[in-house]
Amino acid sequence: MGKAMAKNQLLETNVFVERFLTYREVFVEYFKTMSLIERGEALTHENYSRLTHNYVTNVKRFSLLCNSYITKYKLEDSKIDKTLNSYFIELISGLECMDEKQNILNRDLSTKAQQKIKNCELNFMETIGKYIN
Repeated sequence: MGKAMAKNQLLETNVFVERFLTYREVFVEYFKTMSLIERGEALTHENYSRLTHNYVTNVKRFSLLCNSYITKYKLEDSKIDKTLNSYFIELISGLECMDEKQNILNRDLSTKAQQKIKNCELNFMETIGKYIN
């Protein structure tokens, strides 16, 4: 039974990593959309306020998924948990590059936010890689 549980956990961890990679692409697309809005190339109904709402909704959904995995495998306060927390902090901080009221994007802050997010992604992938092996 121990081997079956370990195999099941490995399979679920692989699915979890796939979902992480999928959400990573979703968040990358949000930053691309920010640039499109700034250049006036986005759909007419798209603005920073609407984008922020959708972005936060996806962060919450992904956070629930991550918390479920962390809780199921009793990984609270583990390195995996800590790298995910850092990732979520940077995802939310990344919204600071937009001024919803003025509908303005600060490109420098956007670039810095994307780099911080990418660093957190790499830290997480390195951590989960060690966990899997």
